[in-house]
Amino acid sequence: MLRNELTFPHQTFLGRIDDQSWEQLSSLWSVRKYAPRTLIISAEDSDSSDVFFVIDGTVRATIYTDAGREVSFLSFSNGDCIGEFSALDEAPRSSDVVAEKESLVARLSAEQFRAVVKTNPDVSYALLMLMIGHLRRLSKRVVDFNAKTADQRLRSEILSLAKSRAGDADEVIIDRPPTQSQMASVVFSSRESVAREMGRMRKAGVAFRIKRSLHIPSIEKFESYMETAAP
Repeated sequence: MLRNELTFPHQTFLGRIDDQSWEQLSSLWSVRKYAPRTLIISAEDSDSSDVFFVIDGTVRATIYTDAGREVSFLSFSNGDCIGEFSALDEAPRSSDVVAEKESLVARLSAEQFRAVVKTNPDVSYALLMLMIGHLRRLSKRVVDFNAKTADQRLRSEILSLAKSRAGDADEVIIDRPPTQSQMASVVFSSRESVAREMGRMRKAGVAFRIKRSLHIPSIEKFESYMETAAP
């Protein structure tokens, strides 16, 4: 697999490693295409500690509460690394990982991953930055959960999604956004609560569905809505 055929954001694991490490990793891993909603990693699989790399696509880490409620807490896309915790400490998986859309994912054994980490300083640095990123995102989620209402968390999540797709534009159409159930699991809410707030956004003219897309006419207007809307 040639690296010049692919593009990874600089802040991702695969975006940070050098060409030599890329060649070593890509010569060791196996690659598979996963259909949407296909399970990639199971938290119940105690025998697996392999590491996965998203070559192209989007996947999400999900856990289930004792009551069976789904809680999604991290999303991964091109260049991201998944499952490195279990590969390093050999502890059980902490979550399931499911493909959100058709995704090309590479798989590497824990033993091979540890060997590469030990012998390649740039891989070690990329891994360190990856874990720092996880801690910062999860810390923010904890703060948001305690400081914001479910509606406020939903607005923040949609704004973040819009900004990630908009580039320099103020208007953005998000193709195949998360469903209301998926958004509810991300913001620790219910589908009904998400539906009510999406209805309020539609009436305010700041966000509405167009077939399978979510249309944000103006990010600036959406931010103003966030400031003036009821908590």
